[in-house]
Amino acid sequence: MKFLDVFNKIQKGDYALTDEAIYHSLQNGDELIPLYGGNKSHNKTDRKISITAKTKKGVPITVFSGEGVIISLDGSAGSMTYKCDEHFSLNHHAGFITLRSDVVNKVFLEFFALYMQSFYKNLSISDGSKTLSLEKIYSAEFNLPDFPTQQSILKKLKKTKYLLDVLQRVEESYLSIFEKEIYFEYTDYQAKNIPLSSCIGYLSGNSGLTEEFIYQMQQSKNERYSVLSSATEERTMMGTIPLCNINNKLLKVFEEQEGLLVTRNGKAGQTRFLPAGKYTINDHAYILYKKKDSPYLIDLRWLALQYRPQFLQYSSSADNGTWNMTGFFKYTKIDIPSIREQQAVAARYFPIEKRIEEIQRIMGDYDALLAKEIAFT
Repeated sequence: MKFLDVFNKIQKGDYALTDEAIYHSLQNGDELIPLYGGNKSHNKTDRKISITAKTKKGVPITVFSGEGVIISLDGSAGSMTYKCDEHFSLNHHAGFITLRSDVVNKVFLEFFALYMQSFYKNLSISDGSKTLSLEKIYSAEFNLPDFPTQQSILKKLKKTKYLLDVLQRVEESYLSIFEKEIYFEYTDYQAKNIPLSSCIGYLSGNSGLTEEFIYQMQQSKNERYSVLSSATEERTMMGTIPLCNINNKLLKVFEEQEGLLVTRNGKAGQTRFLPAGKYTINDHAYILYKKKDSPYLIDLRWLALQYRPQFLQYSSSADNGTWNMTGFFKYTKIDIPSIREQQAVAARYFPIEKRIEEIQRIMGDYDALLAKEIAFT
């Protein structure tokens, strides 16, 4: 069957839902509803908007409700979340799927959101912040089990899905700790108000380093490098690739020192610490590193924690936003306490980072289990 055989046309979220429009709506003093976009999940968000808000162009926002499925069209394209009797809003990076009124006992929406998620993720294009077009959704053919079988399968998957949802809420709670600005009383400084560019350098990505290109290089037995992208979770890495030429240029690699992965688009401005290893990146990310001639000692974990607001300041707020590397390096100035004090701050957060990594690993296992259970049905 095809999408429009059983569903209405996808209702996309509103354009021009800028930060300015969202902030202005908060002055209305009325009910606030969740605002979702191209998220991996649409169960929790800190972004709220007035139910009577208008876009930057003065158009009243669409308030979604009833039974349906939110699907991300940009960012975490293909990710789907079942909704029932919740009022919410969407920006244009997501859409809402509803059943046609003349379709009876063909599709169980909650099952569809689980069963078809991998299918639509694989339909999305790009290897960093992905995009899924309505045309592609409408033209793709798929098969579903009969209605009683859908209900039976969903019942079996409920426990796995419940555990995955619990883990996701725990992960979000831990991640929220890093949302807060860090205030410490430092007593010993190496330098104050110095340009970040005087001690930190960066490596830009390789254009053309796609999943298809990586697959083509799988037969090589040469030493391999982990391919990083705009996804900051280890379980979402793109695999490995040998040192090779790409677009008639030698693959740019990063090795033999610690680094800091910074996402260029998607969740722009997010960071992830990289222990010394062998890495390469596509053009959806940068790797920051300590310059060898830096006169200052710097702990990159501390830099990411202490200056997180500055990293995010140079990213656009859209779900499919971009990070302004040029502006960040041109204008960011930092105070550098002693390496001992930097390491003391980083040490406080290290257990939390390890807990998040472990949760993400377990979530990856449950994702794989869910996909396997669905495949076997």
